Amino acid sequence: MGRCGSITGKLIIVLCVTVALAGIICLPAWAQVPANVRVGLITSNTGSQYRNASAVAFSVKGSYEVVDLATIPGGEVIAAPAESEEWQVFYLAGGLQICKNLEPVKTTTGPIVIRETAHSPANRVCLDDYTTNGSVANIGRWYRGNMEFRGNVNGVVVVNELPINEYLYGVVPREMSNSWPLEALKAQAIAARTYTVANYSKHVVEGFNMLDTTSDQVYGGFNSEGANATAAVQQTSGKILLYDGQPISAVYHSTSGGHTEDNDNVWRSTPCAYLRGKDDPYSTKRGLANWTYTTSIDDVKNKLIQAGQQIGPISSIKLDKYHSGRVETVIVSDINGNTITKSGTAFGQMFNPGFKTDSSGGSNYLRFMSRFFDVKMDQVSNPVFSVLNGAGQKVSAGGASLYGISDDGGAGILNPGGPDFYVQDASGTSTLNKAATGAIVFEGHGWGHGVGMSQWGAYEMADQGKSYEDILTFYYTSVDIGS
Repeated sequence: MGRCGSITGKLIIVLCVTVALAGIICLPAWAQVPANVRVGLITSNTGSQYRNASAVAFSVKGSYEVVDLATIPGGEVIAAPAESEEWQVFYLAGGLQICKNLEPVKTTTGPIVIRETAHSPANRVCLDDYTTNGSVANIGRWYRGNMEFRGNVNGVVVVNELPINEYLYGVVPREMSNSWPLEALKAQAIAARTYTVANYSKHVVEGFNMLDTTSDQVYGGFNSEGANATAAVQQTSGKILLYDGQPISAVYHSTSGGHTEDNDNVWRSTPCAYLRGKDDPYSTKRGLANWTYTTSIDDVKNKLIQAGQQIGPISSIKLDKYHSGRVETVIVSDINGNTITKSGTAFGQMFNPGFKTDSSGGSNYLRFMSRFFDVKMDQVSNPVFSVLNGAGQKVSAGGASLYGISDDGGAGILNPGGPDFYVQDASGTSTLNKAATGAIVFEGHGWGHGVGMSQWGAYEMADQGKSYEDILTFYYTSVDIGS
């Protein structure tokens, strides 16, 4: 048995993410809030932050044992790791190799579990780093509870198993700032606990319950914990949101921008009575409640062409909206009468893929951040014609689809298929290009899908003295808070 390959470890902490995204269904019957949660930290799932590892390095604090679950019932204890030791798990064809300080300890089909000898808040496992495609990436994050390593066809899968409240200690301050008002944090804790219960079987075939990313809920482990968020979890322990006695799919987002959205308008799924859009006066001031993105008509055309669309010089942009004000479809027309229809999300993400914040520190208020927007066209010039009617009044019309009446009484678009209008006067013929020109301004609201609880709205409600019950029953229609 040869030596294990080299692997190193350093600490990094990822930034806070405040948006949870998920497909929506109305949910079946349930039993109770589970005692433990299994979280996929390194997997082959495309929603994972870390994927397809060929090696993972770890260390421990507190009292742990290394257990091989492939042998006897309950597992075979093969080592008791000390805090001064660095351990590695390597992926081999058909199994795993566990090493201590790069020296092989055992090769097994696994799984291998780093298991607490007795549960204690002092116990923690650190994932130091992992290797994928020959490249070592630092993780440097501590986790409570047990750590399980198993192999699949793509590499090592790493699963953190721990009590549900301790899982939420690492979720709440990643989904909402630890410095926010306590009642807002309590609302977040209950929403996150409910989401966990409702989606508990989502990844069961992969060997865990939740991913640690926005595919489920952002979970940062022990490094992310904060005293206020921990208190919020403890003070709401066991509480979840129920509708007709069943746990709801308690989705949430950063800010609604003034109006929440129906779930079926976002995910094309069964309408859920507790996820109905409504006016949200608490989400009009904070966070990305309002944003403005300015570009040019030519840039819109170029983005459409880059997206594989065939479009000529643009003459108009029309928005079809839901009741909330969010854009269902954008209809772009060119001077030749061609039209392109895109969803509001697909259109906006041409300018900001994923509606992501600016990691370089630029202003997010100047980015295209959601599909809740209007188009301000008063800075865009289309050719306009004015004539006097029979009463001596000036009548104006413009745009690429300007109609005229011929001498036989028929009506038709002026110069169809051509780029210009022609106007004859006493001094000769003038030419006007049909295409709109100049800047175009998108004035938008909110960040995130807009369904369920607005986190910045929860902040504002708590800041106004509202309780977590007030917050949750405002954002989730006709729900009960139970356990």
